[in-house]
Amino acid sequence: MSPHDQMHRLHRMLRIAGAIVPKSRRSTWHSEWVAEISYVYLEDPAAADSLAQGLLPDAISLRKLDLQHRWESIDWRAPSVCIKFLIGCLAVLFAINFLQPHVRHLLSSIWGVWTFGTFVTLAIFAVPSTVVVSGYGACEAYRGDAASAWQRFARWRFLITKFVLAALCGYFLAVQVILLLPPVLKPLEGGLAIACGLIFNAFTMTWVFTDQRQRCPTCMRSLRNPAHMGVPSWTLLHANATEEMCDQGHGLLHQPEWRTSWFENARWIQLDRTWRELFRD
Repeated sequence: MSPHDQMHRLHRMLRIAGAIVPKSRRSTWHSEWVAEISYVYLEDPAAADSLAQGLLPDAISLRKLDLQHRWESIDWRAPSVCIKFLIGCLAVLFAINFLQPHVRHLLSSIWGVWTFGTFVTLAIFAVPSTVVVSGYGACEAYRGDAASAWQRFARWRFLITKFVLAALCGYFLAVQVILLLPPVLKPLEGGLAIACGLIFNAFTMTWVFTDQRQRCPTCMRSLRNPAHMGVPSWTLLHANATEEMCDQGHGLLHQPEWRTSWFENARWIQLDRTWRELFRD
């Protein structure tokens, strides 16, 4: 191989491996490797080829470290992550349904419109029962007495967004379940659509309100560090509950293990700003 062909090959390997390296480290990585290969090439051109074999593994390792760092830096308790997760699930289910021509035609037909209307209606009618089952309505944190107008607006916006996204995910998933049924059950598609609507809405709406109840009413972040308080034998004399806290120092949520006349519902203890220094990482 001529020196010109060898240099062209080395530059091509640098260019390919450099495309894998994270953009924030690409310039430094490229400069270091050019300096190393240039130095070795002056001493022994054959050794430069051997050294260049490490370009791709090095680039892949840097990319893995970058992905790992990004994964660990995700704030899983943030409300934005919850919304992004639901949007991702909806996008996948939407693509699965509309990339199939026969499903796309079915959803745009009268049956599809009727099924969608039925599903939405069942989702709305499922709200009162799921509020009771999830204990959302009994949680003092969401009664709104001490909340500002902006906090109440943020709660409702987050809750309604979750409600809509979860209902749509349940609808597209139910359509796929109905289409997977054997041909013998095809005449029962209308009744099966109602049954799937009841089942999927019961699960999705219960999750929506249960997730909302387990979040801080101020910042909408998921509560953390559940700790048991008291013992069951002291239920009449002392607290027997689970305490969860907001990692931003906004407050504590006490959920009773057993419902009693004096401790029937979950209680939210709002903390003032002086506590927030203790919750900083």
